[in-house]
Amino acid sequence: MVALLTVATAGCGIRSMDVPVDDGPAPSRATCDPPDQGGGTEVFLVCDSRVESVEREVSRAVAPRDQADRIALANVLLSELQSDPPSSERAAGFSSTVPDDLRVTGALPDEREPLLRLNWHPDDLPAFALAQIICTFAQSEVFGDDEPVTLGGPDETEQPQRQYTCTASVRHQPDKLRPGDS
Repeated sequence: MVALLTVATAGCGIRSMDVPVDDGPAPSRATCDPPDQGGGTEVFLVCDSRVESVEREVSRAVAPRDQADRIALANVLLSELQSDPPSSERAAGFSSTVPDDLRVTGALPDEREPLLRLNWHPDDLPAFALAQIICTFAQSEVFGDDEPVTLGGPDETEQPQRQYTCTASVRHQPDKLRPGDS
């Protein structure tokens, strides 16, 4: 019985090590192929350790002409990022890390446009959430297609606003996104 127990617990031939080994993230079964939705507004979701776009039908009354329109559209897009992805997107491996209580407020009266203030400072957001917001806003009419995104927190005196660009590095390595990176 002891011999049988010894053989059974001998393992699969992999020797144990005292030193931790980091071989990167575990393989994923996510395809990251966005469901074909035939047009719409790009929003960026997390899939397999990167941020990828999916198309969503986003209702909006008009293209943003002024700061109030820009804030309204930014909040609609933010709401898309905060909602649970539909089953077809989840099946492809998409998710979101944007906090449910995040809101866009807009610039203070003496600040230049197109700054958007958030009720959280961008430095305090998870890196993947910040990458989702940067790329979604940059690829939308909020700032003008593929333009830099200027984000600030609720109080300018504590942490300054920053300008961000949706680059391949932001999309493919959002975990390396740090304040001031663009």
